[in-house]
Amino acid sequence: MKATILYFSVLLIFFILHSDLSFSQPSSQELQDFYLLDEALNLADQKLTKSIEELSFDHTLHPAHTHPETGAWVSFGRDEWTSGYFAGTLWFMYQLTGEEKWSEYARQWTQDMESTAYKASDHDVGLRILGSYGNGFRLTENPTYLKLILQGAYSLSKRYDPGIGAIKSWDPWEELNANYPVIIDNLMNLELLFLAAKLSGRNDWEYMAVTHTTTTIKHHLRQEGSIYHIVDFDNTGNVNRKFTTQGYGSGEDSAWARGQAWAIYGFSMAYRYTKQPDFLDAAVSAANYFLQNLPEDQIPWYDFKEPSIPNATKDASAAAIAASGLIELFSFTNNHVYFNTAVDILNSLMSEKYSSKNSDDSSILLRSTIHRGDNERGTVYADYYFLEALIRYKKQIGANFPGLEIQTFFQFGQNYPNPFNNQTQFYYSVGEAGTVSINLYNLAGRKIKTLFSGLKEPGNYYVQLDASELASGFYIYAIQANGLRETKKMLLIK
Repeated sequence: MKATILYFSVLLIFFILHSDLSFSQPSSQELQDFYLLDEALNLADQKLTKSIEELSFDHTLHPAHTHPETGAWVSFGRDEWTSGYFAGTLWFMYQLTGEEKWSEYARQWTQDMESTAYKASDHDVGLRILGSYGNGFRLTENPTYLKLILQGAYSLSKRYDPGIGAIKSWDPWEELNANYPVIIDNLMNLELLFLAAKLSGRNDWEYMAVTHTTTTIKHHLRQEGSIYHIVDFDNTGNVNRKFTTQGYGSGEDSAWARGQAWAIYGFSMAYRYTKQPDFLDAAVSAANYFLQNLPEDQIPWYDFKEPSIPNATKDASAAAIAASGLIELFSFTNNHVYFNTAVDILNSLMSEKYSSKNSDDSSILLRSTIHRGDNERGTVYADYYFLEALIRYKKQIGANFPGLEIQTFFQFGQNYPNPFNNQTQFYYSVGEAGTVSINLYNLAGRKIKTLFSGLKEPGNYYVQLDASELASGFYIYAIQANGLRETKKMLLIK
């Protein structure tokens, strides 16, 4: 009898060690249900409709946060770091409902963001463009939006220093007393570089994003998984100091909750584009610290190391950002703890304590803390990541989305960049399936090369030109599609 038990015990151990199954992986029944999903969508519809009316349909006004006393939006111009988020919430509502009114509103608020693609004075060009043009292109494939995505990436790339291996967040200012500050938030801007590199083939942009992520892991991520807010470098890449202007204290004394959420989201996003294991490891480390320090209601204190807890303020924005990031992290790890915690956070955010369902506030969510010592209030970025988390939740459970009609038509945009040095891209749209040819000519009309010739289904496309063998000067390029022809001029400068 003992021999039989021993035999089956050994057999069971052998099966566990050699089976392809992992008993730590969840079944679909283990995933929790966000039972307030419909209520959340109705609340978002109600509050965004109220916001549009409150703004008097003026798409030059970009809500940032609510007034702590009135609950109405405090709005800024397009250059504020939060400016792209409101357009993003409108695009999310279009994706969630399929209603054209949200698409039209989103287009209007997105169009006002055009000039920010050329703004290289801080790192937040990524957030401004991703929220507006990034979501717009994802849902409509409008080639005009693609041009602004690439321009934004070009502007962001100007802030990269190869000697430091990071993008400078802000230019030095006396009050901050920093030479080359890099904040954890900067991870969120990297998606603009990753996306633009994917769309254009610019490997140098991807390299910048990868290197910045690696530098962030090395210097911002503590061994315990918590995050430094700011790391300041000297001009050779050595660290001057690590500190915070957002959380409690400085250095080791601070574990700013929103910065922790940026890390979960940002490292997971970087892994999505690269599949580099160290990026996933960093996301897991940051997520585990966040989860281990959550209070009972799943909404973090403003800073996990704040000594005044439990009298400290909460940060619903950190909760919403983390929820969206945790759902994506679940998709890579299949760890049900990440998904279920995200659902717990969403359910808590929809409670009377954290949502505006029983108040006149203009934001969807309440109780975000912008700066330490500030009053809790609604923020546009809390609403943005809350809606994104709903979308990611629905995708994970296999829920249906409304069918969005992508309009395609014959269009041949100006090459980008122009003028250019050796490499440029051509963007075009065709509304009907057929033969497409794109040719390059000199000013005398002699054909130099064919850039593309073949069949294309309706859609939006791009083709890249390597002009390293051509001389500087003006050239003509032409497209022919389904009996239509269009030509444009470009300038090569070496």
